[in-house]
Amino acid sequence: MKNIILIILTVTTLKSVGQNNFLGIIGGANLTNATSVNFLTTTNKTGFCGGLTYEYLLKKHFSFGADIIYNQRGFNNDIVFTDKTGNPTGITSTNQFNYDYISIPLKVGYNIGNKVYGFANIGVSPSFLIDAKTKFPTIDIDGNVNGSQTLNVTNNVTKFDLAGLVEIGGGYKFKDRYWLFTSFAYQQSFTTITNSDYFTNSTIKHYGLTFSVGLKYSVTKL
Repeated sequence: MKNIILIILTVTTLKSVGQNNFLGIIGGANLTNATSVNFLTTTNKTGFCGGLTYEYLLKKHFSFGADIIYNQRGFNNDIVFTDKTGNPTGITSTNQFNYDYISIPLKVGYNIGNKVYGFANIGVSPSFLIDAKTKFPTIDIDGNVNGSQTLNVTNNVTKFDLAGLVEIGGGYKFKDRYWLFTSFAYQQSFTTITNSDYFTNSTIKHYGLTFSVGLKYSVTKL
């Protein structure tokens, strides 16, 4: 009898907890750049982001969330070539700085609405570098751009990045357990990707916007 009661309590507890747990997939696009005194002109770089998302609803309106995201960041540096006297030649090119991460955003949020709902989140996003490449132009003896070269700098760039984030979005609940959603997020890194092997004695910090769409599923029927 004791064992039966224990089993019933366990199942009931799991069901109650499961009602507030959501698993899903998420994907979208990044528009990123970097703050640095090393480059006179930087422009935005577009990249992909996507992965898995988890959310736990607490007392209907409040939530905790965590994602595992493949995250492409970076920036472009525009170059204007000059002649020996320092005058512009009219030839321009771009250095491309690409950094790929596995990010684990950790968020707390507030939700409003029922069938159609909105939400706002704040949090932090620790990220781990998996690949870093710099693509730059090659120049012939006459000073003309005749191609490009890609340099792998993964072993030079700082491997860990920590950013703060804010996010707003909305969604639609259908078929009881499915929630379709979209969001805009802004991230700003607290840490620099530079070190003694990469742009010594300087700082380069990521920042940017992310547009995402996703679908999450309630573990048990609400």
